Amino acid sequence: MNVINIGYDATNYYAIEHQQKYLFIDTGMPGTLGKMTSQLRKHGINLNAVQHLIVTHFHPDHCGIAQDLQSLGVEFMVSRNQLEFLESANKSLKKFPNYNEIEIDPKNIINENDKSAFTNRLGIPGCILHTPGHSEDSISIVIEGLGLFTGDLPFPNHFMIESNEKVDRSWSQLRSTNEKKVFPGHGAPITL
Repeated sequence: MNVINIGYDATNYYAIEHQQKYLFIDTGMPGTLGKMTSQLRKHGINLNAVQHLIVTHFHPDHCGIAQDLQSLGVEFMVSRNQLEFLESANKSLKKFPNYNEIEIDPKNIINENDKSAFTNRLGIPGCILHTPGHSEDSISIVIEGLGLFTGDLPFPNHFMIESNEKVDRSWSQLRSTNEKKVFPGHGAPITL
């Protein structure tokens, strides 16, 4: 497996290559599909090879073109915990021009901590963990042997956090996976 950062506009979006197919983690702001496809070309990735998308949370810089990608045949996988936030996300994101409301296919809902469903569905060993701290709908994606994709989850003791207690619990949960590499939504990867 290989991780490629296809991000732009100060946000990281990751393409996980596995058996010549890709899982995307996070997408760009509404109306930036052109920027995304340009980044894919730059890295030699054909959009037709992108099978799945997961977003770490429903903020515009992480989910803005999710429906655009679904319309092109990418399966948008969502954690069960995120479903309750989808309606409010769609409502708040309508203010952006070119935003296409996100719709979820029930077969693409994955429970948190369900390694077998994640692995069977995506063909990649891993799972989704609910990791609030940046927002209540925040998740992290654990890819076994590769690392942790944490979105905007702040590091413990960061000055812009919702709750130190939530952040500490989320990081404790992530550390228990024994994965060492962290791929954040903004900034460079780090090693725990």
